[in-house]
Amino acid sequence: AIPAGRYDIQITRSQRFQRDLPLLLNVPGFTGIRIHPGNTIGDTEGCLLVGKDRSGTRILQSKVAFEALFAKLQTATGPHFIAVENPEA
Repeated sequence: AIPAGRYDIQITRSQRFQRDLPLLLNVPGFTGIRIHPGNTIGDTEGCLLVGKDRSGTRILQSKVAFEALFAKLQTATGPHFIAVENPEA
């Protein structure tokens, strides 16, 4: 898990996903941390996955949740940031 903290977000083109995605900036010890859809740990190499619900270790309705979040980020004014918490750490 990435360290808890507040990170600036920039929307940039992802070479891996071939589309614009949110990128977390200045994450200590990490590069290329993005927010994108996914349902299991197998869908990420450390990026943040979003969803509307969970079932055990699965994230549900990830694409719907991602598209809603991404639309808000694209239309929001001012700087974008996210607060990451690691309550189990």
